[in-house]
Amino acid sequence: MILYFQNKLLKSVYFGFLSFSIITISAAFTYPFQSMDFNRKNDYYENKAAKTLGDSIDLVLKKVEQSLGITDVDLTLGVIKDGQVFLKKNYGYSNPETKTLFSDRSQIYLASASKSLTGTLAAILDQKGMIKLNKSIADYFPELIFDDKNIHPEKITIQSLITHTHGIKNNDVVVWTAFIGHKGTAHILGLLKKYSIPLPNQNFNYSNLGPVIYSLIVEKQMEKPWQEVMSEYLFKPLGMHSTTAYFSKVNTKYVSNVIDKSEGNVQAILDKADNSMSAAGGHFSTVNDLLKYLDFFISEGNSVKSILTKQEINFASSAIVPQQNRYQSYERYGYGLGWEQSKFNGENLTSRMGGYSGISCHLSYLKDQKIGIVVLSNKKGMEALSHLVANYLYNTMLNKSNKNSVLEENLKSLKRNFDSDLQETKEVNEAKAAKIAIDQALIGSYDGGEKSGSMQITTGGKVSWGNLKGKLHLLTDSTGLINFQTMLRSFSVKRESNGTIAGVYSNERYFKR
Repeated sequence: MILYFQNKLLKSVYFGFLSFSIITISAAFTYPFQSMDFNRKNDYYENKAAKTLGDSIDLVLKKVEQSLGITDVDLTLGVIKDGQVFLKKNYGYSNPETKTLFSDRSQIYLASASKSLTGTLAAILDQKGMIKLNKSIADYFPELIFDDKNIHPEKITIQSLITHTHGIKNNDVVVWTAFIGHKGTAHILGLLKKYSIPLPNQNFNYSNLGPVIYSLIVEKQMEKPWQEVMSEYLFKPLGMHSTTAYFSKVNTKYVSNVIDKSEGNVQAILDKADNSMSAAGGHFSTVNDLLKYLDFFISEGNSVKSILTKQEINFASSAIVPQQNRYQSYERYGYGLGWEQSKFNGENLTSRMGGYSGISCHLSYLKDQKIGIVVLSNKKGMEALSHLVANYLYNTMLNKSNKNSVLEENLKSLKRNFDSDLQETKEVNEAKAAKIAIDQALIGSYDGGEKSGSMQITTGGKVSWGNLKGKLHLLTDSTGLINFQTMLRSFSVKRESNGTIAGVYSNERYFKR
């Protein structure tokens, strides 16, 4: 095993290590090499091949910067191969305000990649006979009776909650648990009972709802918070000591923030709290921990024995239910216990992606080749970057002849993503340029009821909606934008016939005065 660190490498040696594949990239992407220091003291290379691969990613990211007209990228990545950590690289900042650099210890929000962790917990609790996948909601939670009698909890299995085939829709539960912050189990149950509606069928329909309901069942059956069950049965056995479902337990020294420029200056934003960390999107983790997690699946449980059998792991990561859609370069055809199955450039890819504003999590592996990749990034407008990097790593390691054409396709996707974010920033700037003062009549508290909670507008146009804090920019005296920075929402005023304010809309949600 060989460690190469930047402070031990002369530039001439650096270029001497470049392989034919990197020369090919250099020929395809001609630009002057700049002096930016890509390497960090905690970057890791298992051997010369890993160093060469890392150097090729440096060149690819230079190409990304050139294509988008930017000067830096922000991400952390890791590769595991044949049961060993093969490569770790870090670029840019986890928090630009504090000048905290990305490292393999940076804790980043996983967003929907959390669904894989929840699915694995479901497999473990099923194996232990604690919460069986083939049992129903009614078996474990008989008091959860929906107001809509077309929803039959006795016909909805635990497995269907994890595989998104439960046939229920409830956007209000998602808003409270993922964004503004719920008020406790009783609150979530009340929303579930009153506002859930049945879908036309129980075909695959991706949402946050199933894992959230599952977490309520876990708490009831295990008589402790689902977050603690996660830690006890999954994180601790796998040695994932920097992974947590509690925002309050994240190490503030290493936490990664969303990097946002929509208000004109670079800001580090993170609007999460314990009550907006759900089993569908509520974990912080590191490259180191996620590589252990991938190794557990690639090794079919051999990396840490006595948790799940080979058969149980293969079932959890198999195409339990069908789906058909394309995301980035992935032709998705199946969904398991939180894992997605896709065709990627002729290979069978098992993956779980996650995104929240600028945060993007790519977690995937090729079982037959015994390769797993983690890429985590945090800058708004760059959400597709993690997938571009992962794709290039796979294609290079597998000597794919079309790796440069795939890279060009991925660059186009990233550019669309980047341009969309620029458009949002433009809209905010246009609203700010209008310089329409906030009418004092708008200042006050607005009630969205049990579906939406309360929203406050204070002097200067500051807006508070649960955990979300933002700024109101008016376009007219009755319309505008609320920039929460992790999301941009429309704003409009509803007036009575006499002109007094009756309430306000934020997107489709109404808040009365």
